[in-house]
Amino acid sequence: MSESELMNMAGNDSGWPLLIHYEKWSTLYRNMPNMLLENKGPVARDHLANERNYLAWTRTSLSFATIGLAVTAAFRGYGDGILIVGKIIAALFIILAIALMVIGTYRYYITAIWLQRGKFPPSRASILNITIVACSLISIAFVLLVINTSRAPQNER
Repeated sequence: MSESELMNMAGNDSGWPLLIHYEKWSTLYRNMPNMLLENKGPVARDHLANERNYLAWTRTSLSFATIGLAVTAAFRGYGDGILIVGKIIAALFIILAIALMVIGTYRYYITAIWLQRGKFPPSRASILNITIVACSLISIAFVLLVINTSRAPQNER
């Protein structure tokens, strides 16, 4: 595959992927599954590291989904108002988990294409955004739990 075909498929040298049009996704799908690389130098190591990175995104996504379920359980037994807030926070954690799976899958394919080109796009913006959202959700859940643990849970009827 020529470098111009890879550039059309993956993006440009600025590091921003241009996988917006259906044709580009179709090209990505057609070329990636049949990829066979020569194991010269760090090629295999880099692609295996990319797979481990994808698995880390998957584990992180599953962790956030689990946190969402735990938040729902933690807010049970308190008043209806706080339970609704807890469910909203839990839903946001699960939405974040889904977003992490999508971002991780996208990063896996984009990184594989860039590694074929001998380059690597760092993911600074996505890491910063995920950190801000996760810290905000955790902080809100923590504050609400601390405020409500001083009150006794309502007895279940």
